[in-house]
Amino acid sequence: MGIDRSFWGLLDAADRTALRGSATCVEFAPGSVICHQGDPTRNVLVVSRGRVRVSRFSLGGEETVLAVRGPGEIIGELAAVDGRCRSATLTAVDSVCGLVITARALEALCRVRPGITWAMLTVVASRQRAMVDQQELRTGPSLHRVGAMLLDLAHRGADDLIATVPLTQRELAGIVGISRETLARTLKVLRDSGIILTRRNGIEILREEELRALCGI
Repeated sequence: MGIDRSFWGLLDAADRTALRGSATCVEFAPGSVICHQGDPTRNVLVVSRGRVRVSRFSLGGEETVLAVRGPGEIIGELAAVDGRCRSATLTAVDSVCGLVITARALEALCRVRPGITWAMLTVVASRQRAMVDQQELRTGPSLHRVGAMLLDLAHRGADDLIATVPLTQRELAGIVGISRETLARTLKVLRDSGIILTRRNGIEILREEELRALCGI
């Protein structure tokens, strides 16, 4: 079993006890919206059970799935720190249970418990690197973008849950910054070449080395 690198996994027993003492237990039903992009709320959620989809919407209403967070992950830390509105919409993928802590309570804890501060900093740094990697998927010809995305999703670490939920073609297109129609055409090229196999609820890479060569990876 690997090391738990989630926010909760980085805390020691005393930090966990302190955080529980300042938080409120909450539950969300599958498919329910926990908060909307642009909401002014500054509460932070630490997921105890279930998965949460993190998405951003363009002015035209197109959704880009940024991540899927699971047990041990902290969500909403940026709004708690800088006081700005929510940068993403959070949706419960399945039944979600967690701890909600207000920005003021979290700030008070961070001032007296450096372990919590360091855990948050570690999480923010890790997500910043992941964001840079995701931006790189949005450059180059559509065939390269789609191939690189498929390889990226296929090799996500065990602590990254984005590949554990069914993603629609619209959501996959949003990840690489192309239209759904362009994605469908590109997948057809890869499928007709025997490089991938598309199913109703997923895509299987059949010839990975050939896909890597095609994308220059």
